Amino acid sequence: MSKDTSKCVAIIGAGVSGLVSAVNMYRVGIQPIVFEKASDLGGMWNSNLRPCWKSMRTNISKFSTALSDYSWPNDTSLFPSQEEVYTYLSNYIQQSLPNDVFRFNTHVTNISRFNNKWKIQLCAQDNSMTVEEFDFVIIASGFFSSPHISDKIMNLSSFPGKIIHSSDYHSSDQVHDKRVIIVGGSMSAAEIAADMATSAKHIIHIVPHRFWSVPRLIPLKSSDPVSCFLPIDFVYNRRSIRTSDEETIIRTTDENKKINQNLRATTGNNQKSSMINDANDEKPALIVISDMYAQWTRAGKIILQEGRLMEIDADGTLKLNNGFRFPTTCNDILILCTGYRPCFDYFSKDILENLSYKSDDLFCPLILHRSVFHPTLPNLAFVGMYRGTFWAIIELQARWVASTFAGLLSLPSITTQQIGLEVEQRIRAQQPRPQFPHSDYVGVLNGLAKEIDLLTSSNSSDIVIPAQYHPNSPDQSVMDEMNRLCEEANSGRFIAGAVFRALHDSTWTFERILIGKPSDGTVHGQAQFLFSQSAELLYKEQGKLTLSSQIPLDITQKYIYNYDEKNDVLTVYFVNENNQRASLFHKIDFQPKQTSSTSWIATGEHLCSQDHYSVSYSFAFNGINLSQFQITYTVKGPAKDYVSKTIFQPKTNYE
Repeated sequence: MSKDTSKCVAIIGAGVSGLVSAVNMYRVGIQPIVFEKASDLGGMWNSNLRPCWKSMRTNISKFSTALSDYSWPNDTSLFPSQEEVYTYLSNYIQQSLPNDVFRFNTHVTNISRFNNKWKIQLCAQDNSMTVEEFDFVIIASGFFSSPHISDKIMNLSSFPGKIIHSSDYHSSDQVHDKRVIIVGGSMSAAEIAADMATSAKHIIHIVPHRFWSVPRLIPLKSSDPVSCFLPIDFVYNRRSIRTSDEETIIRTTDENKKINQNLRATTGNNQKSSMINDANDEKPALIVISDMYAQWTRAGKIILQEGRLMEIDADGTLKLNNGFRFPTTCNDILILCTGYRPCFDYFSKDILENLSYKSDDLFCPLILHRSVFHPTLPNLAFVGMYRGTFWAIIELQARWVASTFAGLLSLPSITTQQIGLEVEQRIRAQQPRPQFPHSDYVGVLNGLAKEIDLLTSSNSSDIVIPAQYHPNSPDQSVMDEMNRLCEEANSGRFIAGAVFRALHDSTWTFERILIGKPSDGTVHGQAQFLFSQSAELLYKEQGKLTLSSQIPLDITQKYIYNYDEKNDVLTVYFVNENNQRASLFHKIDFQPKQTSSTSWIATGEHLCSQDHYSVSYSFAFNGINLSQFQITYTVKGPAKDYVSKTIFQPKTNYE
């Protein structure tokens, strides 16, 4: 379409929300100008500008962290890194917008309404001030404008060591061989704790409430011991598990209970983070997405401490609201994972009052219709004021705003918007508060799709991903790749990683039966899988070997289990005298799901001199945990002809 640039829109922020808003405004013929106080685009995904640590990846798959009209390159990681996301956004903008759209290093100091227009006061990098006039304004600066540090923590300056906000954490090198105290129960708190676990000397995590720690890949059906594992967004964002297309605004206690029970079935009954004293299944479920947090708490590397940090004494003692106290030293590091707050200091007091703005409310700071419009502020819209990780909602909000500003769609009536404000007030007032104000992702998408009269390809897939919300038709290659991934999961993809995580820092009892030459016998003992180094576990077993008519003997065995995430391969190696990886023993090859209805089957082979080892594994899952596993060796050689069958059971109360 030809571009009518007679009207223009000011867009505040060049993160995902601002970029998507600019592209959609440009497409409907309204000239966008994007103001960004930083020197580049990308928002939180630009590691040179915003809070990212080196190992940071998306919590959900690339299929959900995507825009409907721009597909990821074929070689992109399933859970893209910060660098991959930044490159994706940069390439999206290069093909969608001219360069003169952006005003970097420009700070918006005032936004006011005058004669049905919006005046924007700007401060450039050289501190020069200008005022420009626009027909429309989109606020796209999101929830992550400024780090939030609670003023309820008294005497914070009395901490004798170093204090940093999570936004200043970039690498585990910052905490090498230090005791670290992490405050907060957020997603970033768990991810940062897990990231530094191999570097920090000791980690204490102060959490105010219980939560479930869920990895990025989870079983499709937790009760199935041979369930396939899929990205978390593939499991939870399905149309078939819904009872209605409408958004669930406030969940009932029965709905909360069902969700908590489902999470318990997925994660097990022994996660320390789920056993905090305030545990109550009728409360809203709180989760963190982290592949290794639960394992490091199981290992004792991360120590959970229930409570809220209230005060720091003059001598550096931390005081929690439950009376717990512990001293600190000048060598300790305190990391405040206390979230972020949006910044709207460019609005006048009367506009903020219209928006029912609460600066100290990190949950629901503004009251808007569908988090986008306010009836008293025409030609102003918010995009990305949605606390969540899903780009599809941002994209549909931007398309709705663009179509409305361009006159292609009518603005919702005043009555409709007033009802929307009342709904948002109910969300703000609910107690106890859920993790997110709009946690029903698919329901929110359905509502926005109706607003823009979008007919989705809802019948093409049970799994909900942004590609289905393309304005014309979805990229079939994306749908094919998603379906192919699901087929590969049924053939054993992701099981190697699931087994590795389930074994990480775990303890097992075992019974082994030996039948054949040179002698029959039994072994009873205990085995551990201990962290060795990145992607490696040291297997150590100790037991009593009893052969026919002989005195029991003490035996030990050691192996290294290595997981190659890129190729999804689990391999066993022999161990040298320094407990380090030596020569290859065998690779574990997982078989398709249909091989067994009770456990995942895997095989391996090894030729040792003249002896041939044929290895068979069976792994039975209970959610993300293993309920038991079995290893059978069939050994044949000139002096050997025996079968060794070992059954491993989790040691009770080892956590």
